[in-house]
Amino acid sequence: MSGREAGRGSVDLAEPPRPVRPDVPEGDAAARGSRWADVGPPGVFSLHMTAATARRVLAQLLGDHRTVGMVLIIPSFLLWLINQMFDDQTRFNDTALSLLGIFPFTTMFLITSVAMLRERTSGTLERLLTTSLGKLDLLLGYGIAFAVAAAAQASVACATAYLLLGLYTPGKPALVVGIAIVSAVLGMSLGLLASAFASSEFQAVQFMPALVTPQMLLGGLFVPRTEMADWLYNVSSALPMTYDIEALGEVGKTSLITAKMVRDVGIMVGVALLAIALAAVTLRRRTGPLTPTARRAIAAVVAGALLVSGTLVAGYLVQTSRYVWTENAVIDGDKLPIVAPATGRLTDWAGTQGTIVSRAEAIGRVEAVQGVRGQRVIRAPSDGAIAQNNAVDGAFVTAGTQLAVAYDLSQTYVTARVKETDIGGVHRGALVDISVDAYPDHKLTGTVWDVQGSTSGTFAPLSLPNHDTSSYQKITQVIPVKIAIADREGLTLVPGMNVTVHIHRK
Repeated sequence: MSGREAGRGSVDLAEPPRPVRPDVPEGDAAARGSRWADVGPPGVFSLHMTAATARRVLAQLLGDHRTVGMVLIIPSFLLWLINQMFDDQTRFNDTALSLLGIFPFTTMFLITSVAMLRERTSGTLERLLTTSLGKLDLLLGYGIAFAVAAAAQASVACATAYLLLGLYTPGKPALVVGIAIVSAVLGMSLGLLASAFASSEFQAVQFMPALVTPQMLLGGLFVPRTEMADWLYNVSSALPMTYDIEALGEVGKTSLITAKMVRDVGIMVGVALLAIALAAVTLRRRTGPLTPTARRAIAAVVAGALLVSGTLVAGYLVQTSRYVWTENAVIDGDKLPIVAPATGRLTDWAGTQGTIVSRAEAIGRVEAVQGVRGQRVIRAPSDGAIAQNNAVDGAFVTAGTQLAVAYDLSQTYVTARVKETDIGGVHRGALVDISVDAYPDHKLTGTVWDVQGSTSGTFAPLSLPNHDTSSYQKITQVIPVKIAIADREGLTLVPGMNVTVHIHRK
């Protein structure tokens, strides 16, 4: 933005009278002006100045038709294009939902980094900061303006996806719009921070492939994070866009506002606030050499990034050298099917879900209608708890029909699905550290009991399609590993509970 363009907004960008510093003598006018211009006025938050900055930025955005088109029209066009590429609505739903968070992130990152750089190179930023406008007013004004632009973008894109392209999500579209706005603010804050490291618009644009593209690749848009190599999974956990995609993924799974969704949005907000704080410290009035304060701030950012990266790499190396680790694990047990002993009408059925039964305990009867008429008693095959109930009292059943499934909760174990590339580090009798999601404060131990002699997909009921070599895509297989739990610590471990395991290597 040039100074003339910036002047079209609500803030007068003409050279303002410089305020008088009380610590400079009255007669030393030159010192008052130059020293005050170098350091700027004290940063005091002003609602009026923040609103004025937001209005100015919005006016500039509305005055640039190409920017308006990029914000409002391009995302909807891309969604339509992707919809035409897919012949499966389910695949489109998953992809489009993720893109509704990625579009505002990338758009606002690009616009903000370039716009802030123009403010600095044109001298607009220097003139603004000699007024009573503080850095916090400026950054918050940008945040508000781009949040409004993001709300417009998300609303138009969501309307296109839901009303024209048939997008369906269990969660409400309003949640998608809200997460998209947070995503835009996150992209804006990172764009503000990135602009401090650029001295030209070309350099600002170069941050897109350096900072944004890796997040798109590792966020789970193209390949599920659980199918990535462990070190890539760990890297993706440190990238903010990952939580943007996963928060929207929760909207695609349930109509509830889950704890995971709240956590993901909270992480995005936290990263945005941190980036804005760092942007305030590194914000420069003009291009050229960095001030000592900015150099120290940038050095701190680089050192922090190196520290985080070094910690992740060290943790990964330690983990891979000592453990085979997976989150693809659940509490499991041997199924105890309860079947109808004869054909007839089911009566006195007491096998509701959660019922604790004892071996040979009567839990229902069948009034037989074939052969010798009479009542046949249905008995529990063993001690356990009924986990699945398929029967309705009074219904007609045939001999051999599975009425319910029970598990012996005292004999549950863990089934971990280990990648075929890691199975070489697993051996029977190996010590295992077990973390159950339902009991985060308890760390259980166990041992590898059995390693299945085939992958999970070997005996899958669905047949695999025939592919030629040009269309075949290799998928990493998983091998079930059974883990005996040494001490349950009095916890109720129900089949299906999510578990994380660290299997000690040989």
